[in-house]
Amino acid sequence: VGVHWASADSGVAGPPPPRPGSRSGPRNRPAGAVGSTLRTSGKAPRGALVPPNGDREGYARREPSATAGDAALYSISAAVSIRPSIGLPDSAVNFPTPNPARSAAFLLGAGALLFAAACGSAAKRTWTVEEIRADLNHRITPEMLARVEIPFEIDDEIRELAYRVTENLRTDKEKMRAIVRAIRQHTGGSISYDWLSNKTAKSVFREGRGNCLAYTNLFVGMSRAVGVDAIYVDVTTIEKVTKEAEVIVNSGHITGGIKDGPDLIFVDFTANPEREYAGAKIIDDFEAIANFYNNQGFLYGYFAEALADQGGFDPLSREIEMYELALSVRPKFNRARNNLGVAFKRRGRVDEAIEQYRLALDIDPDFTEARSNLASAYYSQGNTERAVLEFRQAARNDDDNAYVHYHLGVLHYHAGDYPEAVRSFRRALSRDRRMADARFFLGETLLRLGDEDEAIREYERAIEIDPNYIAARAKLDLLRDRRALSGAAATKSGGS
Repeated sequence: VGVHWASADSGVAGPPPPRPGSRSGPRNRPAGAVGSTLRTSGKAPRGALVPPNGDREGYARREPSATAGDAALYSISAAVSIRPSIGLPDSAVNFPTPNPARSAAFLLGAGALLFAAACGSAAKRTWTVEEIRADLNHRITPEMLARVEIPFEIDDEIRELAYRVTENLRTDKEKMRAIVRAIRQHTGGSISYDWLSNKTAKSVFREGRGNCLAYTNLFVGMSRAVGVDAIYVDVTTIEKVTKEAEVIVNSGHITGGIKDGPDLIFVDFTANPEREYAGAKIIDDFEAIANFYNNQGFLYGYFAEALADQGGFDPLSREIEMYELALSVRPKFNRARNNLGVAFKRRGRVDEAIEQYRLALDIDPDFTEARSNLASAYYSQGNTERAVLEFRQAARNDDDNAYVHYHLGVLHYHAGDYPEAVRSFRRALSRDRRMADARFFLGETLLRLGDEDEAIREYERAIEIDPNYIAARAKLDLLRDRRALSGAAATKSGGS
C-alpha cells in the first residue's frame, strides 16, 4: 500500500521534518473556491518530510474557500494525482499515495519512443544504476545529476543481507520469498506503511517506515543483486481520492514483481507475499524513478508552510525542481506534468499552468485530473463558460468521480444556477456520501432556494462527517438563533 507522490529528499538535501502543530487546527476560510488535483505514487525519498509522532490529524482539517482559489488535484505514486477543487483550498498531486485505493494520474505514453532512443530496445524495462546515470548524464545538468539518487540502489550491507538469505536457493521464486521474509524480519516482523514517507531503498532499510514505493525500491535492489529480474508494477485499479489538508490527492499503489516463466508474480510485504492484482501494468525503471521524484515534489509542496522557516530553504522552488526532474527522466510522465501545473497555479503563474495541463491532455485526453485542473485555471481567470465545459468533459470521462461533480456544482452555485447546482452536488454525494463540502454547499444552495429545513439537515450532516467544519457549524448556529428569536417574538406578540 502506498501513495504515488514525492517526498522531501530523494538524495537531494532537504530540511528536517516540520514542527509539531505547524498545520494543525481548523482554519477560518471563506467558502467556495475552485481548486486543482494532484497525483502521486507511494514512496518517499531519504529524509522524507512527515508530521512528528505520526500525528496528521491537524494536517487534514479544512473549510471550503469562498472565492475561486488554488485548490488542485495532485497525482502521486504510492500514487497520487491532483485535480481542481472548487469550493475547496488547493487540491491534489499525482503519486502512489496514502490510500492504496485510488491513485492520481500516472500515464505511460512516452514509453516505446524513449526506450528506443535511450537504449535501442522498446522491450527493455530494467537497467543497472550505472546505465541509468549514463543516460541521465545526457538529460540533466551535472550539478543535478550529482544530487540524484537512484531509488533502488543499495549498499554493501544490504547486498550482503540479500546474498546471505538467498544462499543455496535455486529458483527465483524461492529467492523472492526469502528477500521479502528478510525485509519483514528487518522491520521486526511488521511492515509499517506510511504514505508520507517517500524513501530510497537505503533509507527505508535503515528507518523502517515507508510507502509502497519505498519498500518496492528495497525489494527491487535486493532481488537484482542476487540475479532475480525484479520489476516495478503500477496497480492501476487500486486508487483512492482523499482530501488532505488543502489538497485533493488521488493515490494509488506501486509494488514489485518477478517473472516466473510466462507468468508474472506480484509481491507484497506480507507473510504470504504472492498477490494477484487486476489492472496491473509493468513499468520500467525510468518511470519508477519519475514516480519517486514526482512524489518528492508533492511533499515539498505539501509541507511548504512548515518548511518555510528552515533557514533560507525554499520548498516551493524545490517542489518545481522535483517535478521538472521527473519530466527530465520521463518526458511524457503525465502525473508530474499535472502536478507541475498545480505548482505553477499555486504561485499565480496561471498561463504556465494551463500550458502544462494542455500538454498532459495532448498525451491523454481522458486524464481527469489535468482536465479538472485546466477548468479550475480557466475559472481563476474569470472564464466561467470554458471552465464549465472542461468540468463537464471531465465528468463524461470519469462519471464516478465525486470531486468533478462537486466542482461543477460550485461553479453553478457561483453563477446563480441553483437548480443545476443542486443536481451536481447530489450527483457528487451519490458517489461519495461522506463528502462534507458537498453537504455544506448543498445546504447553501437549498437555503438560496428557500428550503431552510433541508438546508439545516445538510449542515448537520456535514458536521456529523467532520465535527471541525466551522463554516457549517456557524451557519447552523445562525439559523437556529434566528429561529429562536422569531419564535420568541411570535410568543411575545401573541401574549400581548
